[in-house]
Amino acid sequence: MEKLIITNCATDCSIYPEWQARFHDSQVLADSIAPAWRAGAAIAHIHAPPDDYKVWESHTRAIRDACGIMIQYGISTQSVEQRRAVMKNRPEMISVAVGAHNLSFVGRDLMMLHPRAELAELMRMCRDHGVKPEFEVCALGDTWMIDDLMQKGLIDLPIMMTIFFGRPGGTWSPPTPAEFMHRINHLPKECYYMTSVTGTTHMQLTTLSVLMGGHVRVGTEDEPYIAPGKFGDNLDHVERIVGVSRLVGREVATDRKSTRLNSSHIPLSRMPSSA
Repeated sequence: MEKLIITNCATDCSIYPEWQARFHDSQVLADSIAPAWRAGAAIAHIHAPPDDYKVWESHTRAIRDACGIMIQYGISTQSVEQRRAVMKNRPEMISVAVGAHNLSFVGRDLMMLHPRAELAELMRMCRDHGVKPEFEVCALGDTWMIDDLMQKGLIDLPIMMTIFFGRPGGTWSPPTPAEFMHRINHLPKECYYMTSVTGTTHMQLTTLSVLMGGHVRVGTEDEPYIAPGKFGDNLDHVERIVGVSRLVGREVATDRKSTRLNSSHIPLSRMPSSA
């Protein structure tokens, strides 16, 4: 079985009203991610205001000064041009929603469509900049869109995706073992899938993903609670899933070179020096 890849979704949570915003400051963000990287996280999924390009640059630089984690920009709701504008920071990956955004957050609903023409343009942009797309899959039908891009020759293998369970809104899917098994039985063969779960069953499904050869996304965005009534920092979430992986005898991909995602598809990029 391949080594476990852990994505640390080190962002603020928009689902629980009691969760306080913490990661607007670049150094605070980097100080939370670096210990999680040392504990075993290979990828950091981060957010910033869509058109505040200085914050994207500041976040990226602070993280890279603090550790060697691969950076994934959570920019699936941004326009193509907004995404193109941050490519100069050379993230290793960007998130791409292939289905409709239909999510219910605290105080707002998010509803967006992502037509095939937009997705094709994003794939060409990723290829031009040497960036790996990470597909966000909330329902099984989203994989049809990925297959369409594959048939057009716009995706380089292996495919990387995150499969979501329990997110509130119209893209909700039941966070149950039965739903998990149904979903993974229909995924493309050449793919890495990260399992992301919101709700009380998040440990059940992330553990199942470890056992089934999948990978895991954990952290403060998806499910900030480490136990009932107790918030966990990113280090807490990563350490717990590392413990699960070791308990069942699966190694953790603790550096870039231990996963095919890096050696075949993702450049060891660094921020360009400031002019």
